[in-house]
Amino acid sequence: MKAREVEGLDPGTPLQPNASRIVRTRLDELRAFAPGALTPDAATAQHDMRIAAKRLRYVLEIVGPCIGAEAKAARNAAKRLQSVLGDLHDCDLMLPKVETIESLSAILRDRRERLFHEFVERWQIEASKGTWAALETAL
Repeated sequence: MKAREVEGLDPGTPLQPNASRIVRTRLDELRAFAPGALTPDAATAQHDMRIAAKRLRYVLEIVGPCIGAEAKAARNAAKRLQSVLGDLHDCDLMLPKVETIESLSAILRDRRERLFHEFVERWQIEASKGTWAALETAL
């Protein structure tokens, strides 16, 4: 998945306005995948959302100090999302390889289902805590 282009960057301005533009773009990118990724069998959207979470996390690790505490909370939330979506993706990669071994396939399908529910719960928790909205406001 190609990252969205960040518009309006100006190397002649202070870091804060440029950092805000980058973070806003990465946050919008993450949120855009949610509707599709929150569907159980949407492996591609879930993988793309993991990449978007990774991009948001990494930019927040770099520019978070000039944004504030909201950046740290969002970075930690993105890290948790990235982790659970990564585990989910691992299941998606392994399932086709073990489809002829019914016992192992059943274990992986069960793990994938549990991870999917963990992902949905994690997304809902962050939304109800206002993590993404607080980051957006801080920008």
